[in-house]
Amino acid sequence: MNSARVIVEGLRSGIPYRKTAQAVTIGREANIKALVTLLETVESGGRPTMFSQIVRAQYGEGKTHLMHALASSAWDRNWVVSMAAISKETPLDRLDQLYPKLTMNALRPGSTQAGLDSVVTEALAVPHLLAESRAVNLSERTRAILDNLVRQDAGLDELMGDIHGQFLPLATIKRIHRENYGKTLKISSTRIKDEIPSYLGLLDWLISRAGYGGWLILLDEVELIGKFGRGGRARSYANMGRFMEGMGERTVSVWAVAGNFQNDVIVARDDAVHAPQWLASRPQEAKDAELAVMAVDELSAARPLSHPQPAEIREMVERVYDLHQEAYAWSAPLSRNQFYSAVHERIGVVDARIRTWVRLSLSLLDLWFLHGVDAAEVRADELVEIDLSEEPDDHSHKESVELIERRPLFD
Repeated sequence: MNSARVIVEGLRSGIPYRKTAQAVTIGREANIKALVTLLETVESGGRPTMFSQIVRAQYGEGKTHLMHALASSAWDRNWVVSMAAISKETPLDRLDQLYPKLTMNALRPGSTQAGLDSVVTEALAVPHLLAESRAVNLSERTRAILDNLVRQDAGLDELMGDIHGQFLPLATIKRIHRENYGKTLKISSTRIKDEIPSYLGLLDWLISRAGYGGWLILLDEVELIGKFGRGGRARSYANMGRFMEGMGERTVSVWAVAGNFQNDVIVARDDAVHAPQWLASRPQEAKDAELAVMAVDELSAARPLSHPQPAEIREMVERVYDLHQEAYAWSAPLSRNQFYSAVHERIGVVDARIRTWVRLSLSLLDLWFLHGVDAAEVRADELVEIDLSEEPDDHSHKESVELIERRPLFD
């Protein structure tokens, strides 16, 4: 499949592949530049005020498409990129469930093989890695995982699984340590969910030692935390604050959230007050209240994506026009200018959502290409439904077919 067809199929399916994001991202240069500036700051060893950015826009205005464009920019700078969407299976209030999604979805520049096995292996090949790791703030558990990974001997596959979120029981870690070092490992029992910041910090360091610029984490559909109860939302804000504050020296995150999240969730439920209060009322989570405040403040202050200007919309429509013809090796019956006018005439308003412009453009081109007709000439007859109810056994097949009647779909 040629490159242009991959792009067009990505636009048609709504799945913004990297090639699609690279070819049809218009009017978002400022957003991409802002992220690149943040990546440059982190690469140079600087510590930014915030290790995160927020992308806020309504549905159909290009949030996910922009996230893929940001991923492309990060890969161009030799960053590892992970992307995940918040959901019931990937809840933001449970880092121990979010973490495996981030590791399993991680992609190195130029690779199509997801996961961090290669990155960890590259880091383990660095001389004096274990000695250098003493300067890294790790928990007892993650320290034990790293110490045994460096040996690259007993339990290597199990340890790699642990790094990816298939967390090992302490008994297994102790057994592996005894096989590798010939002595008993003394380690305290902890909750996995409390260990995740240390795991993220370890990966941050390993990615850097393997020679990559850093780790970009892209989280989409953040507005789905609005479906959680008060406690789930409070913990989600706190975890978001952790990423904003910095999970490591080389980890940057971008959060895509629906434009109505502030009014429909933060304001409507008074989360700016209730979320920190809920955390503060629980001794083990009281320290997280400030993190929640940080996240709520950033979400509230995030400016929505600007709507593309008419000239940018026109450029996008004409680019779709060119790509479609390149993809299927045909010539449209209208010029680029005439095609834009045809799309504009049918869409009615210039400020329609970007997704609407793209889908209408593709629909017109598909009809011309496949059927040689203008979409304006297409008409649908009255919808009918075939009665497929079973007939008595004594009817022949021919008689049964003759008994099938057509009737209006809506009586």
